[in-house]
Amino acid sequence: MVSRKILKITTYTHYKSLSELMVRFVLIFAVLIWFNFGIDSIIGVGIVFSIDAIFVLYLHFEYWIRNYGEEYEILFDEIVQKKNGIEYRYTNIEIEKIIIFLSPTYYKNSKATLFSMDSYYYAEVVLKTGDKIILTSLLSRNLKDDLKQIKGVLFESKKRQFCNINKWW
Repeated sequence: MVSRKILKITTYTHYKSLSELMVRFVLIFAVLIWFNFGIDSIIGVGIVFSIDAIFVLYLHFEYWIRNYGEEYEILFDEIVQKKNGIEYRYTNIEIEKIIIFLSPTYYKNSKATLFSMDSYYYAEVVLKTGDKIILTSLLSRNLKDDLKQIKGVLFESKKRQFCNINKWW
């Protein structure tokens, strides 16, 4: 039986990626209002939440732009990329390694995150030709596990405080 997984950005993956931010927003402000905190507390928490939201939205749009219109099929021995109507196949022999860039929380396999941006991560598929393919967590919330089904490929995990693709940070 051939194991395969289709990765692409959908409305569901958008929602799933942003759901942590939305839940935090509702819970934080519900608690503040329920316990009748003063306006100063609400403004202070609002500023902290806004900073978290700015980072999440930046990563979300960066990942969306990177993988917009792409579809990947992950098989046990290859990655099939469909982009602009053209299909590219990368076998496990052509792949040098896969580097997964994770937040410190995900790097330690923890599910409890301090910031909403901790759930964003990406993988860099390094080919023996020197080319790189970037797959982001917007394609699949289980990207790490989906890629690990490719046999015969070296995997590395790297910890990054802020998992942006364009490394200005």
